Amino acid sequence: MSLLPFLLFALGLIFIIKGGDWFIDSASWIAKITGMPEVLIGATIVSLGTTFPELIVSATSAIQGHTDMSIGNAIGSTICNIGLILGVCNLISPSKINSRVFNIKALIMVFYTVIFMFMSRDGMIGKSDSTILIICLLIYIFINYLEVNIKTSSKKLSSRHADKHKFITVTRSDLATNVLKFVLGSGLVVFGARLLVDYGVIIASMLKVPDILISLTAISLGTSLPELVTSISALLKGHRNLSVGNILGANILNISMVLGVSSGFVPLYVPTQTIKLDVPFSLLLMLILTIPSIFSWKITRAHAAVLLALYGLYLAILAHWFI
Repeated sequence: MSLLPFLLFALGLIFIIKGGDWFIDSASWIAKITGMPEVLIGATIVSLGTTFPELIVSATSAIQGHTDMSIGNAIGSTICNIGLILGVCNLISPSKINSRVFNIKALIMVFYTVIFMFMSRDGMIGKSDSTILIICLLIYIFINYLEVNIKTSSKKLSSRHADKHKFITVTRSDLATNVLKFVLGSGLVVFGARLLVDYGVIIASMLKVPDILISLTAISLGTSLPELVTSISALLKGHRNLSVGNILGANILNISMVLGVSSGFVPLYVPTQTIKLDVPFSLLLMLILTIPSIFSWKITRAHAAVLLALYGLYLAILAHWFI
């Protein structure tokens, strides 16, 4: 048995760990100099960067004719993002939530998933569905634009009445360093994820794991590793809201951008199992995350344990279904 796939898999893991570290540094710097809420930064800049692996894998799968893999990757990633990543991260360190920003993003996430569930009832996501999903993406981007403008206007207004106002000086050195960290960090995350997915699949094949199970677990887990690494990095650096915002934004982008762009190339045929199990389970996790958090303004360890347990249950159902 060749050791090369295992070595390249390990290299991919190193890339995303270091890349995630640089990526979070640069994103938190952007939050600091702009005064934007970290949850908003996480839901836009960070989630765009960490969702690129899902976009690349799903679009490539669609073009190559593996449309079930394209959908399975995107929907599986939403399940992994909430059940595994938020579950693990909030077991480590419970999150207090910026209620307004969280509520908006969480409701968009649930609404877009319901839209996709309605679209997939006929077993296909076609060109017209792709157009609707891309429109959803543009609406999400516009909402974030409004959020930034409201935050900026509020900051300017409050500064007029402040006794003391701290100006943050941005030097060329700081700008260059953080731009470099952002570019290299996102590049390493994406490239590392590709190594993990490609060689993770090869390793699974060597170990004789069923292909269809790989597409629902290994690939979606592999493409979600950037979210996991950046979320854990954010927690370790004390940026809890960045972690939560990253997951909410990534899930919104998985539904609108990843599936919208992928179905723009070719129609995506939705397996019955995805309609009956994967999408409903994803929606269930979203509701369990969202409803308690809206009222309590936090994600507790008990809440996180429930999400993690449900993710384990989902994996057990898949194992029973296919093995």
